[in-house]
Amino acid sequence: MTSTHGASTAAPALAAVLDAYGLTPSAARVLPGGMENLHVHADTAHGPVVITQLRKKDTAAAEEYARFLHRLEQADIPAPRLRRRRDGGWVTSHAGHPVIVCGYLPGRHHPVLPPHLVEDVGTVLGRVHRTVPAPNATLAPHLRLTGPEEELLADLPDTPFARWARATHRAVAHVSEQSGPQAAVHADVFPDNVIVTDRGEVVLIDWEDGSADLPVVDVGMAVIGLCCPSTGFSVRRARRLLRGYRTGSGIVLDPALVRDAALHAAVLVALRRYQWRQEGHLPADPSRSHTVLARTARDLEQRWPEVAGR
Repeated sequence: MTSTHGASTAAPALAAVLDAYGLTPSAARVLPGGMENLHVHADTAHGPVVITQLRKKDTAAAEEYARFLHRLEQADIPAPRLRRRRDGGWVTSHAGHPVIVCGYLPGRHHPVLPPHLVEDVGTVLGRVHRTVPAPNATLAPHLRLTGPEEELLADLPDTPFARWARATHRAVAHVSEQSGPQAAVHADVFPDNVIVTDRGEVVLIDWEDGSADLPVVDVGMAVIGLCCPSTGFSVRRARRLLRGYRTGSGIVLDPALVRDAALHAAVLVALRRYQWRQEGHLPADPSRSHTVLARTARDLEQRWPEVAGR
Protein backbone atom coordinates (compact mmCIF):
# COMPACT_ATOMS: atom_id res chain seq x y z
CA MET A 1 0.00 0.00 0.00
CA THR A 2 1.27 3.46 -0.82
CA SER A 3 0.14 6.97 0.07
CA THR A 4 -2.34 8.39 -2.45
CA HIS A 5 -4.26 11.62 -2.92
CA GLY A 6 -7.44 11.80 -4.98
CA ALA A 7 -9.68 9.17 -6.54
CA SER A 8 -7.85 9.13 -9.86
CA THR A 9 -4.53 8.24 -8.20
CA ALA A 10 -5.76 5.71 -5.64
CA ALA A 11 -3.29 2.82 -5.53
CA PRO A 12 -4.71 -0.40 -7.03
CA ALA A 13 -3.47 -2.35 -3.99
CA LEU A 14 -5.33 -0.06 -1.60
CA ALA A 15 -8.47 -0.23 -3.70
CA ALA A 16 -8.27 -4.03 -3.78
CA VAL A 17 -7.90 -4.25 0.00
CA LEU A 18 -10.87 -1.97 0.63
CA ASP A 19 -13.01 -3.69 -2.00
CA ALA A 20 -13.04 -6.76 0.26
CA TYR A 21 -14.84 -4.56 2.82
CA GLY A 22 -17.25 -3.05 0.31
CA LEU A 23 -15.40 0.28 0.33
CA THR A 24 -13.88 2.46 -2.39
CA PRO A 25 -11.14 4.96 -1.48
CA SER A 26 -11.33 8.54 -2.74
CA ALA A 27 -8.09 9.69 -1.07
CA ALA A 28 -5.53 8.22 1.28
CA ARG A 29 -2.41 9.05 3.25
CA VAL A 30 0.05 7.13 5.38
CA LEU A 31 -0.31 8.02 9.05
CA PRO A 32 2.78 9.02 11.02
CA GLY A 33 4.39 6.61 13.45
CA GLY A 34 3.92 2.99 12.55
CA MET A 35 7.52 1.92 13.19
CA GLU A 36 6.44 -1.73 13.22
CA ASN A 37 3.08 -1.60 11.41
CA LEU A 38 1.78 0.44 8.48
CA HIS A 39 -1.34 2.57 9.03
CA VAL A 40 -3.12 4.25 6.10
CA HIS A 41 -6.02 6.71 6.45
CA ALA A 42 -8.51 6.48 3.59
CA ASP A 43 -11.63 8.50 2.80
CA THR A 44 -14.59 6.50 1.51
CA ALA A 45 -18.25 7.16 0.83
CA HIS A 46 -19.02 5.32 4.10
CA GLY A 47 -16.70 7.53 6.12
CA PRO A 48 -12.97 7.58 6.83
CA VAL A 49 -11.21 4.36 7.80
CA VAL A 50 -7.74 3.25 8.86
CA ILE A 51 -6.13 0.29 7.11
CA THR A 52 -3.49 -1.44 9.24
CA GLN A 53 -0.94 -3.85 7.85
CA LEU A 54 0.04 -6.07 10.79
CA ARG A 55 3.71 -6.74 10.11
CA LYS A 56 4.39 -8.47 13.45
CA LYS A 57 1.54 -11.01 13.24
CA ASP A 58 0.81 -14.10 11.19
CA THR A 59 -2.72 -14.83 10.01
CA ALA A 60 -3.72 -16.79 13.12
CA ALA A 61 -2.53 -14.00 15.43
CA ALA A 62 -4.25 -11.40 13.26
CA GLU A 63 -7.54 -13.30 13.48
CA GLU A 64 -7.24 -13.50 17.29
CA TYR A 65 -6.33 -9.82 17.39
CA ALA A 66 -9.49 -9.00 15.44
CA ARG A 67 -11.54 -11.04 17.92
CA PHE A 68 -9.81 -9.10 20.70
CA LEU A 69 -10.84 -5.77 19.15
CA HIS A 70 -14.38 -7.09 18.74
CA ARG A 71 -14.47 -7.98 22.45
CA LEU A 72 -13.45 -4.40 23.27
CA GLU A 73 -16.42 -3.18 21.23
CA GLN A 74 -18.78 -5.64 22.92
CA ALA A 75 -17.61 -4.34 26.32
CA ASP A 76 -18.18 -0.75 25.13
CA ILE A 77 -14.52 0.17 25.63
CA PRO A 78 -13.59 3.40 23.79
CA ALA A 79 -11.33 1.89 21.12
CA PRO A 80 -11.24 1.56 17.30
CA ARG A 81 -14.20 -0.28 15.76
CA LEU A 82 -13.50 -3.01 13.20
CA ARG A 83 -15.02 -3.05 9.73
CA ARG A 84 -16.22 -6.45 8.52
CA ARG A 85 -15.41 -7.83 5.07
CA ARG A 86 -18.25 -8.48 2.65
CA ASP A 87 -18.22 -12.15 3.68
CA GLY A 88 -18.41 -11.33 7.40
CA GLY A 89 -14.74 -11.83 8.32
CA TRP A 90 -12.32 -9.19 9.54
CA VAL A 91 -8.85 -9.99 8.22
CA THR A 92 -7.52 -9.82 4.68
CA SER A 93 -3.93 -9.68 3.43
CA HIS A 94 -1.58 -7.58 1.37
CA ALA A 95 2.06 -8.18 0.37
CA GLY A 96 2.25 -11.23 2.62
CA HIS A 97 0.98 -9.49 5.76
CA PRO A 98 -2.47 -9.61 7.43
CA VAL A 99 -4.59 -6.46 7.14
CA ILE A 100 -7.51 -5.14 9.17
CA VAL A 101 -9.71 -2.07 8.64
CA CYS A 102 -11.16 0.09 11.43
CA GLY A 103 -13.25 3.22 11.50
CA TYR A 104 -11.20 6.41 11.81
CA LEU A 105 -11.42 8.17 15.17
CA PRO A 106 -11.01 11.96 14.90
CA GLY A 107 -9.47 13.68 17.88
CA ARG A 108 -6.36 15.18 19.35
CA HIS A 109 -3.12 13.72 20.66
CA HIS A 110 -1.46 15.37 23.65
CA PRO A 111 2.35 14.96 23.77
CA VAL A 112 1.92 15.06 27.57
CA LEU A 113 -1.52 14.22 28.92
CA PRO A 114 -2.93 16.60 31.55
CA PRO A 115 -3.39 14.87 34.94
CA HIS A 116 -7.19 14.69 34.66
CA LEU A 117 -6.89 12.84 31.35
CA VAL A 118 -4.32 10.48 32.87
CA GLU A 119 -6.98 9.59 35.43
CA ASP A 120 -9.51 9.02 32.65
CA VAL A 121 -7.08 6.66 30.90
CA GLY A 122 -6.61 4.81 34.18
CA THR A 123 -10.37 4.36 34.41
CA VAL A 124 -10.55 2.96 30.86
CA LEU A 125 -7.65 0.60 31.54
CA GLY A 126 -9.34 -0.62 34.70
CA ARG A 127 -12.55 -1.27 32.79
CA VAL A 128 -10.61 -3.28 30.20
CA HIS A 129 -9.01 -5.46 32.86
CA ARG A 130 -12.35 -5.96 34.60
CA THR A 131 -14.68 -6.60 31.67
CA VAL A 132 -12.85 -7.77 28.53
CA PRO A 133 -12.18 -11.52 28.13
CA ALA A 134 -8.48 -12.22 27.76
CA PRO A 135 -7.19 -13.24 24.31
CA ASN A 136 -5.79 -16.72 23.84
CA ALA A 137 -2.11 -17.62 23.70
CA THR A 138 -1.93 -16.81 19.98
CA LEU A 139 -1.15 -13.23 21.05
CA ALA A 140 2.19 -13.48 22.85
CA PRO A 141 2.70 -11.16 25.86
CA HIS A 142 4.59 -8.03 24.80
CA LEU A 143 5.71 -6.99 28.28
CA ARG A 144 8.46 -9.59 28.50
CA LEU A 145 12.02 -9.63 27.18
CA THR A 146 12.31 -11.88 24.15
CA GLY A 147 15.20 -14.31 23.83
CA PRO A 148 17.22 -11.95 21.58
CA GLU A 149 16.50 -9.06 23.97
CA GLU A 150 17.77 -11.09 26.93
CA GLU A 151 20.97 -11.76 24.96
CA LEU A 152 21.26 -8.05 24.15
CA LEU A 153 20.83 -7.13 27.81
CA ALA A 154 23.51 -9.61 28.85
CA ASP A 155 25.94 -8.42 26.16
CA LEU A 156 25.58 -4.64 26.57
CA PRO A 157 28.92 -2.81 26.91
CA ASP A 158 29.78 -2.15 30.55
CA THR A 159 28.29 1.34 30.97
CA PRO A 160 26.18 2.97 33.71
CA PHE A 161 23.10 2.30 31.55
CA ALA A 162 23.93 -1.38 31.18
CA ARG A 163 24.59 -1.79 34.90
CA TRP A 164 21.29 -0.08 35.75
CA ALA A 165 19.33 -2.18 33.23
CA ARG A 166 20.78 -5.50 34.35
CA ALA A 167 20.49 -4.78 38.08
CA THR A 168 16.94 -3.43 37.80
CA HIS A 169 15.77 -6.31 35.63
CA ARG A 170 17.07 -8.80 38.21
CA ALA A 171 15.51 -6.88 41.11
CA VAL A 172 12.00 -6.73 39.60
CA ALA A 173 11.89 -10.06 37.76
CA HIS A 174 9.32 -11.25 40.31
CA VAL A 175 6.71 -8.95 38.71
CA SER A 176 6.30 -11.08 35.59
CA GLU A 177 6.43 -14.28 37.67
CA GLN A 178 3.37 -13.40 39.78
CA SER A 179 0.57 -15.94 39.88
CA GLY A 180 -3.01 -14.83 39.57
CA PRO A 181 -5.67 -14.20 36.96
CA GLN A 182 -4.65 -12.66 33.67
CA ALA A 183 -6.63 -10.02 31.80
CA ALA A 184 -6.80 -8.38 28.42
CA VAL A 185 -4.02 -5.77 28.35
CA HIS A 186 -3.04 -2.92 26.02
CA ALA A 187 0.71 -3.05 26.82
CA ASP A 188 1.59 0.27 25.16
CA VAL A 189 -0.32 3.06 26.92
CA PHE A 190 1.67 6.11 25.80
CA PRO A 191 0.28 9.53 24.79
CA ASP A 192 0.54 8.78 21.06
CA ASN A 193 -1.85 5.87 21.61
CA VAL A 194 -4.45 8.06 23.32
CA ILE A 195 -6.92 10.16 21.34
CA VAL A 196 -9.00 12.83 23.06
CA THR A 197 -12.25 13.43 21.19
CA ASP A 198 -13.96 16.81 20.80
CA ARG A 199 -16.18 15.81 23.75
CA GLY A 200 -13.14 15.20 25.94
CA GLU A 201 -13.48 11.40 25.92
CA VAL A 202 -10.23 9.41 25.92
CA VAL A 203 -9.92 6.58 23.41
CA LEU A 204 -7.12 4.01 23.42
CA ILE A 205 -5.83 3.13 19.96
CA ASP A 206 -3.07 0.86 18.57
CA TRP A 207 -3.84 -2.31 20.49
CA GLU A 208 -1.37 -4.33 18.37
CA ASP A 209 0.70 -5.28 21.44
CA GLY A 210 -2.37 -6.44 23.35
CA SER A 211 -2.50 -9.92 24.83
CA ALA A 212 -3.45 -11.78 28.00
CA ASP A 213 -1.21 -10.76 30.88
CA LEU A 214 -1.11 -9.75 34.52
CA PRO A 215 -3.00 -6.48 34.98
CA VAL A 216 -0.24 -4.93 37.10
CA VAL A 217 2.32 -5.15 34.29
CA ASP A 218 -0.06 -3.17 32.07
CA VAL A 219 -0.46 -0.56 34.81
CA GLY A 220 3.32 -0.43 35.22
CA MET A 221 3.77 0.31 31.53
CA ALA A 222 1.08 3.02 31.77
CA VAL A 223 3.04 4.62 34.62
CA ILE A 224 6.08 4.84 32.34
CA GLY A 225 4.02 5.98 29.35
CA LEU A 226 1.84 8.60 31.02
CA CYS A 227 3.59 9.68 34.21
CA CYS A 228 7.15 10.26 33.01
CA PRO A 229 7.24 13.37 30.80
CA SER A 230 10.58 14.86 29.73
CA THR A 231 10.84 16.72 33.06
CA GLY A 232 11.00 13.43 35.00
CA PHE A 233 8.61 11.31 37.02
CA SER A 234 5.32 13.00 37.97
CA VAL A 235 3.92 11.97 41.36
CA ARG A 236 0.70 13.84 40.59
CA ARG A 237 0.09 11.94 37.36
CA ALA A 238 0.86 8.60 38.99
CA ARG A 239 -1.64 9.29 41.76
CA ARG A 240 -4.31 10.23 39.21
CA LEU A 241 -3.58 7.13 37.10
CA LEU A 242 -3.98 4.79 40.07
CA ARG A 243 -7.09 6.62 41.27
CA GLY A 244 -8.67 6.21 37.85
CA TYR A 245 -7.65 2.58 37.75
CA ARG A 246 -9.39 1.92 41.08
CA THR A 247 -12.52 3.54 39.69
CA GLY A 248 -12.52 1.43 36.53
CA SER A 249 -11.43 -1.90 37.97
CA GLY A 250 -12.63 -1.83 41.55
CA ILE A 251 -9.16 -3.10 42.51
CA VAL A 252 -6.61 -1.50 44.81
CA LEU A 253 -3.21 -2.64 43.56
CA ASP A 254 -0.25 -3.17 45.86
CA PRO A 255 1.76 0.08 45.47
CA ALA A 256 5.11 -1.69 45.82
CA LEU A 257 4.15 -4.13 43.07
CA VAL A 258 3.06 -1.27 40.79
CA ARG A 259 6.40 0.43 41.41
CA ASP A 260 8.31 -2.71 40.47
CA ALA A 261 6.07 -3.22 37.43
CA ALA A 262 6.89 0.32 36.32
CA LEU A 263 10.63 -0.36 36.73
CA HIS A 264 10.19 -3.62 34.81
CA ALA A 265 8.52 -1.65 32.01
CA ALA A 266 11.25 1.00 32.10
CA VAL A 267 13.91 -1.62 31.42
CA LEU A 268 11.89 -3.07 28.53
CA VAL A 269 11.30 0.32 26.92
CA ALA A 270 14.85 1.57 27.49
CA LEU A 271 16.39 -1.58 26.04
CA ARG A 272 14.11 -1.45 23.00
CA ARG A 273 14.94 2.23 22.49
CA TYR A 274 18.63 1.35 22.68
CA GLN A 275 18.17 -1.36 20.07
CA TRP A 276 16.06 0.81 17.76
CA ARG A 277 18.64 3.61 18.01
CA GLN A 278 21.41 1.16 17.11
CA GLU A 279 19.38 0.00 14.11
CA GLY A 280 18.63 3.56 13.01
CA HIS A 281 14.86 3.23 13.50
CA LEU A 282 14.48 5.76 16.32
CA PRO A 283 14.88 9.49 15.61
CA ALA A 284 17.72 11.21 17.43
CA ASP A 285 15.41 12.87 19.96
CA PRO A 286 17.37 13.29 23.22
CA SER A 287 14.15 13.28 25.27
CA ARG A 288 13.39 9.73 24.05
CA SER A 289 16.81 8.22 24.62
CA HIS A 290 17.37 5.08 26.66
CA THR A 291 19.66 6.93 29.07
CA VAL A 292 17.05 9.60 29.83
CA LEU A 293 14.51 6.89 30.61
CA ALA A 294 16.98 5.22 32.95
CA ARG A 295 17.40 8.49 34.88
CA THR A 296 13.63 8.95 34.99
CA ALA A 297 13.23 5.42 36.37
CA ARG A 298 15.68 6.22 39.16
CA ASP A 299 13.63 9.34 39.93
CA LEU A 300 10.47 7.21 40.00
CA GLU A 301 12.03 4.74 42.43
CA GLN A 302 13.18 7.49 44.77
CA ARG A 303 9.91 9.42 44.75
CA TRP A 304 7.48 6.49 44.77
CA PRO A 305 6.84 6.75 48.53
CA GLU A 306 5.09 10.06 47.73
CA VAL A 307 2.66 8.10 45.52
CA ALA A 308 2.13 5.19 47.87
CA GLY A 309 1.86 7.40 50.95
CA ARG A 310 -1.43 8.88 49.91
